[in-house]
Amino acid sequence: MAVDGVRESIEMARALAVYRGSVLPGVRTELRRWRAAAAAIPGPVLREKALSSLREKGSNVEATAVFAILAPRRSRPGALRAMTALQVAVDYLDTLGEQPVAEPLANGLALHRALVDALSPGEPCADWYRLHPQSDDGGYLLGLVSACREAVAGLPGGEAALPLARRAAERCGEGQSHTHAAELGAPGALEAWASDLRGPPGYAWWELAAGASSSVAAHALIAAAADARSTAAEAALVDAAYFPPIGALTVLLDDLVDLEADRARGAHNYMRLYLDDDVAAERLALIAGRARAALAPLPKRHRGRHAAILAGVAGYYLSAPGADSAFARPIRERMLAALGPAVRPVLALRRLERRRKRPGDTGGASGP
Repeated sequence: MAVDGVRESIEMARALAVYRGSVLPGVRTELRRWRAAAAAIPGPVLREKALSSLREKGSNVEATAVFAILAPRRSRPGALRAMTALQVAVDYLDTLGEQPVAEPLANGLALHRALVDALSPGEPCADWYRLHPQSDDGGYLLGLVSACREAVAGLPGGEAALPLARRAAERCGEGQSHTHAAELGAPGALEAWASDLRGPPGYAWWELAAGASSSVAAHALIAAAADARSTAAEAALVDAAYFPPIGALTVLLDDLVDLEADRARGAHNYMRLYLDDDVAAERLALIAGRARAALAPLPKRHRGRHAAILAGVAGYYLSAPGADSAFARPIRERMLAALGPAVRPVLALRRLERRRKRPGDTGGASGP
């Protein structure tokens, strides 16, 4: 193994130790809190949506909490509380967006305004449920927004990073809203919206849409806000690394492992927009290379852990059963080659963990 590969593998091991030792116990405590809050929702429809979101997508919250490893130890608990509340809100709103309503796009955009409000301490909140058929959540969504607000308000680098975090949350909400509207019968608006995104050249419209729809940029920027040394210029570099390349990989790999299931139920899936598996393999390997290159200008104090997170994302999805289909295998091999040796230990560990799971325990249904 080359020197760089050894260095990346060591950084991966260190990152995993921090995540399992000081992050995962905290996020599981937070999840228990939000499960109790969801169970207390008075409206039966919203109560079931909130509980099913936590049940089926709780692994998303644990996965995105990995960004807390980037936060200095002193501010890590606050960053973790913010990330947990934000991702629980993302998954809850994603579940609500799947409901058929009269105006799916307008309703989705109104609901997802909560993500921007969650990162805007001191600002008035919108009426998120104004177009939704149910609103009796007993203050559940407001509780998530308020918890995130309170946490980010105390982060020492908020002035530098939170403006871009709000924009990342807005992109995520717009992407989720347009995706669900496309599923519910308005596909043209998704391409038009994605074509207007201010992304770098060299990306297909659906690759930009995938990158924007992911929540990972917002979490990475919350981590930047937790560091008093962060500057606006550094926050911009973090945002450029996660939108579009790392965010796009997160969503596209999630779609890859769900491809057959989504095809069977007629669900939206970005991977179906590629001509064939060879084209898809070439494009995802290219995006992976761009993701690695985008990490190079980041501050040295965080660069290794950002690279470990990228490897962890890839290993998480490429170890899934769906990554072993005839369509996915060439994509997996090209991705492993593009992302370097640090991915393979993650791949092996995740496969071992999946084999140890009880029968029927499939984890979360979708990615962040």
